[in-house]
Amino acid sequence: MNRNALKLSLVVLALCGLAVGGTIYQKTREGNQLWASGKYQDAFSKYTEAASQAKGPSESLLHFNMGDALYKQERYDEATKEFEQAATAPDKKLKEKAFYNTGNCYFRTGIANKDIELLKKSAAGYQKALEIDPNDQDAKHNLEVVRRHIQLQNQNPPPPQCNKPNPQQNQDQKKNQDQKQQQKQQQQQQQQQGQKEKESQKQNQEQQQKQAQAQQGGEKKELSKEEAERILKSLSEQEKEQLKDSLRVQGETSSGGKDW
Repeated sequence: MNRNALKLSLVVLALCGLAVGGTIYQKTREGNQLWASGKYQDAFSKYTEAASQAKGPSESLLHFNMGDALYKQERYDEATKEFEQAATAPDKKLKEKAFYNTGNCYFRTGIANKDIELLKKSAAGYQKALEIDPNDQDAKHNLEVVRRHIQLQNQNPPPPQCNKPNPQQNQDQKKNQDQKQQQKQQQQQQQQQGQKEKESQKQNQEQQQKQAQAQQGGEKKELSKEEAERILKSLSEQEKEQLKDSLRVQGETSSGGKDW
């Protein structure tokens, strides 16, 4: 857009009716000198100081110059606000220039962000400038350029942008992950502790069983020694009884003679 240039209206010319030594006049003049030397931020500061004391048309003109200084610093969003305030002035020439520069600001941000809505606002700014001054060739040219960009955007819409990660969300996610990791570690530790306790209980039970078996074995051994003689006597007596019974049966059988 080779005609997308600022339209300037240095406010010092409009304040010629003020006293030359006046504070507003002096600060505005200093701001203009700084602007001309490329010190746009310093110029903006001087215009701001002057605007804080100005009223009426003079204040609108100073807002216009503040917008010019911001635009030169590529602070387009802030510049747009200053030009919009300047566009409320009753002076038609100032309004036309303010709308034109508003169109410039929206064009810059619309192209940078590939935002069709901002481009439409840019076209609206140039259109309002042309309504005030239909012979503004720069506004006509820029309006056509913006319309072509809008058409291209409609034909080839930009791909959806991936949502940029939110630092706070990343922190929350990391915090949740850390908490989950800690819970997992705690569960593993509890499981390991429980396993150790089970193994310890099992070992204690086995040891107790061994001790009980050893005691039982010792008792059995002692009893077998004490009762050994009684068991032998009992067995010998049983054998004697069995032997007597056997002889008695044999005697009865032999004394009865043969069955046949």
